[in-house]
Amino acid sequence: MNLNQLRIFYESARENSFTRAAEHLCVSQPAVSSQIKQLESIMRLKLFSKMGRRIYLTEAGEMLFNYARKIFQLEHEAEQALDSIREIQTGTLHIGTTKTYARFLMPNYISMFHALYPGVSIHLGEGSSMEMMQSLLHMKNELAIIATDTDPKFLSSIIFRKENILLIASPDHPLALKGAVALEEVSRVPLIMREEGSGTRKIVMEAFRKRDLTPTILYEASNLEFTKELLRRGEGASFIVEPVVHNELKQGVLKEVKILNVELSMDAYIVFLNVKNLSRIAGCFMNMVLNKANDTVHR
Repeated sequence: MNLNQLRIFYESARENSFTRAAEHLCVSQPAVSSQIKQLESIMRLKLFSKMGRRIYLTEAGEMLFNYARKIFQLEHEAEQALDSIREIQTGTLHIGTTKTYARFLMPNYISMFHALYPGVSIHLGEGSSMEMMQSLLHMKNELAIIATDTDPKFLSSIIFRKENILLIASPDHPLALKGAVALEEVSRVPLIMREEGSGTRKIVMEAFRKRDLTPTILYEASNLEFTKELLRRGEGASFIVEPVVHNELKQGVLKEVKILNVELSMDAYIVFLNVKNLSRIAGCFMNMVLNKANDTVHR
């Protein structure tokens, strides 16, 4: 069986007529009949039955038709996807994201997008999750990629991943030398906390508040490389999303401190004003991010 024969079969089944299929495919009716006979010979199954001048699918024909429909639907989708790449030759995309994602997530996404659309210019702004949501309302950005503990209901949003928030310290830190610690004990240890407006800080502070605890904040810092350097020097502990410290944990230069009965996480969102108002470029970028997230989940 080849795709040419399958297409002739599909059109014949769709039209319930060899003649109309021939007209649609711009070939002769005898050519259609000949290809159908060859296909039936290859399959060793009867695909059509005749009643008068009309043709009907057999049980085998129905089964093959269902598969053929899926194949040609995928072909159509592939053509559309390639058309969208061809059509987007130039333009500018304004994206906002958090400082964390600007360093540890966006370079990969931007490289992937640039490979598909080399003529598109990307302007990347960064700030806190709240600042990036405000940038959408002020029309500074078209999309924002943020992490927060609450659904930004005043904007359109799609969840595309979940981030675990870990308590991190030097391997020699007193907390790191224990198997697991209570949150009460963590509250008495000097902490390096993210800046105000950070989604990570909001979730951590809420966890302390629920236990009627007040953390001991030694430093406030938005620069994660600075925070990690302080941790390596043994200067306190800090709550950091997992991707930021993945390499350091793997290398053993930093260590996760388990907290008893506490799990901290937040959802990562693609946020925008209205899907109907998204440019074609922004829509393609969003679909790429979602497809990449789905691929990661299903590995």
